[in-house]
Amino acid sequence: MVARFIDRLTGLSPAEWKSIQQAISGAGTQVEMLEAGRNAAVALAVRDLITREQFDILYAPFQSAIPPDSLEPAPILD
Repeated sequence: MVARFIDRLTGLSPAEWKSIQQAISGAGTQVEMLEAGRNAAVALAVRDLITREQFDILYAPFQSAIPPDSLEPAPILD
């Protein structure tokens, strides 16, 4: 899931990057884009070990551009 997140980051449009930057700024935090991306990747990696609230805080800037559900692997059909 983390690898898919990183792959998706590389393909974001300028508008999507702007929306992420606005989400970071709007949250009132002093987090750089690199740190926000790292936080989101770590949140994905340890999603089962943290609370939903913690995940939402760490992943929030990327929620609209890269919804976590879109990173789920496609189901394997028999």
